[in-house]
Amino acid sequence: MAGATALILVGGLLSVFLYTSLGHPDEVFAVSHTIPRGTTITADDLTSLALASGQRSPAISTSTPSEVIGKVTTVDLPKGSLVTPAAIAATEQIPMGRALVGLSLKPSQLPAERLVAGNRVEIVPIASNTIGDASVTTSTIPGVVFETSINQQSGTTIVDVYVSETVAADLTGRAAAGTVAIYLTGANG
Repeated sequence: MAGATALILVGGLLSVFLYTSLGHPDEVFAVSHTIPRGTTITADDLTSLALASGQRSPAISTSTPSEVIGKVTTVDLPKGSLVTPAAIAATEQIPMGRALVGLSLKPSQLPAERLVAGNRVEIVPIASNTIGDASVTTSTIPGVVFETSINQQSGTTIVDVYVSETVAADLTGRAAAGTVAIYLTGANG
């Protein structure tokens, strides 16, 4: 009698285990469309993906939406990718000793090749003289592209670039005056 009772208990426990592990897979957040780096995540950006029982993943569970919604992407997230803690942050993180400067550039001030996040560039300050001609200074400012966009009204390209904090104020002033140009370096290829 005791053996039969133990067998029934073991069978019941096994049934509960199989139901919970096979019937309810872990749900994690995935990206419903490509999300560029630096974007604040909304519920519309997300979908869910069921992981097989026992499958391990660093992805964030759908049971904790506050860990994802309202956070900022730290990398580009392609459609279908899983959302992991390494891919998001509470706010955009600017690296220590760096500054993020925006440059509004005409087509003649940048290469024809589209700049993308991570491109290494050199920023060239251009000095204007009194008769309207421009001359290029010999020192350049190294930077790394964070993001680019096109201003449809003006036809300019906006390039957000990380530079050293020590040159950020001067570069910001030159950028506002439109006296900079930019080129890609060999470190990109």
